[in-house]
Amino acid sequence: MKNSLICISLCTLLMMAAATAAAAEREVRIDCPWGTIYATLATPDGDTQPSTAVVIIAGSGPTDRNGNSAMGLSPASYRLLSDELCAAGFAVLRYDKRAIGRSTCPMELLADLTFDDYVDDAARCIAFLREQGFDKVVPIGHSEGSLIALCAAQAVPVDGIVSLSGAGYRFDVILNRQLAGQLLATDMGLMVRASTILNSLAAGKRVDEVPQALQPLLGGHVQPFIMSQLRYDPANLARRTRQPMLIVTGGNDIQITPDNAERLHAAAPGSRLVILPLMTHVLKDCDSTDMMTQISGVYSNSTLPITEGLSAAITEFLQTI
Repeated sequence: MKNSLICISLCTLLMMAAATAAAAEREVRIDCPWGTIYATLATPDGDTQPSTAVVIIAGSGPTDRNGNSAMGLSPASYRLLSDELCAAGFAVLRYDKRAIGRSTCPMELLADLTFDDYVDDAARCIAFLREQGFDKVVPIGHSEGSLIALCAAQAVPVDGIVSLSGAGYRFDVILNRQLAGQLLATDMGLMVRASTILNSLAAGKRVDEVPQALQPLLGGHVQPFIMSQLRYDPANLARRTRQPMLIVTGGNDIQITPDNAERLHAAAPGSRLVILPLMTHVLKDCDSTDMMTQISGVYSNSTLPITEGLSAAITEFLQTI
């Protein structure tokens, strides 16, 4: 595996450390059949438009374009990453996914929202950047956004793919793992019920009776979305990907553990793999893998910088495609 790790050159590190270019940000709107995607387009100050643009695709849940969540978590990871990539000379589009942030969706459409809808929206954002005249466009997908990026790359032309803390296994495997870490020692019955529901959804069968404790994760209102997401195995998509691919994960990520990145990399041997030892799921360092320590000290700390070396790894990748 050591040979697969991308080497970040000294000149890239120095360039990132010395970058002082200010970014110009503007609000943009991308029209869709269902409504409007609201986004921020950041470009380096200067008279010349950069040739390469990236679009940051957010992870699951109510996570907005800056990387903050309506559930009270505010690391601002996407905004901080955007600032560093913009300082390195790239344009960055970050957007509120459908029904999140300012990208409001009519209530009557929410019940039928699917994972494929998010893929369509990401493809529209990629097409928008093409229309703006950028020569190269690269999606950067974080967590669930990694799977969205892999799917969107099958639908529209992209010049590369960056997976940040992306799953290497299907969603039901990931959720079973996460629930096991929380429920096996406290409520085995609820764990078994969750697995049973996931098995039914994987078979395309909706489940009417869902325990109250599992409603936010597996309730009827999210089952169409989950069933559509279960159609995709990230490793299979990575295997079919022909574009250059960078896979970045954190050694201290307790939500999507590093073996996920290794599975993606094994499926796409030509990809580049970076493991940043202390990085957590929100792209910031923490010495501990204790969940509460990470949530209190990292997940809600917008002043904490993103992991050192993350933007440098992305920058070097973008410079080689």
